[in-house]
Amino acid sequence: MALLPCDQTVCGRKIVVTAHYDHLGGTTESFYAGANDNATGTAALLAIAEALMPVSRSADIILLATDAEEKGLYGAKHFVTTIKPEHYALNINLDMLAVNRKNTLYALHDRSSKKLIEQFQKQNHPFSVFATSSQFRLHKKLKNKRINWHKASDHYAFSKKKIPYIYFGMGIDSKHHSKKDTLENMDFAKYQLVVESISDFIVSLTRAPLESTN
Repeated sequence: MALLPCDQTVCGRKIVVTAHYDHLGGTTESFYAGANDNATGTAALLAIAEALMPVSRSADIILLATDAEEKGLYGAKHFVTTIKPEHYALNINLDMLAVNRKNTLYALHDRSSKKLIEQFQKQNHPFSVFATSSQFRLHKKLKNKRINWHKASDHYAFSKKKIPYIYFGMGIDSKHHSKKDTLENMDFAKYQLVVESISDFIVSLTRAPLESTN
């Protein structure tokens, strides 16, 4: 975990950006690399930290790399037990950002984050953005009802504590939880564009408090 503190006179509630770094393990001879799930999220977390460091921030930004997401979101669940949820304005969760298929970024969010995601959609993206607060609409869009997207990653731990969230991902990966989730199956050009867009969005959120606490 890293903290980039608010450096303005009036500070809003905290923003926490999450990505999980664990995967399914293996042996030295045969292992799950987890390139998309979720090295893409943790690498994006580092890029976002670099983008945030030189800017003036209207809120504390917490950059949280979580463990034990695959086993049950245990890292995120532990973190939320250590905080006061009323001090947090938003969780942005990054998970599986480089699926090499459709040119669409998916954003699942709670209803209270609708205006924020509309702000993101107004950015000039070189890809399409499908945003919704309904996992059922996401099921329909992806033509797959198997995954409960609301509970599928670390944002669920924050949601249970009534902390607003936005989950960014590139949808269903045919190599998910397989040993074929490796670097050669990623579209790096598309991934870089996605990370840059999310990073720009997070930087924009720091310009004015989402909600003043002072």
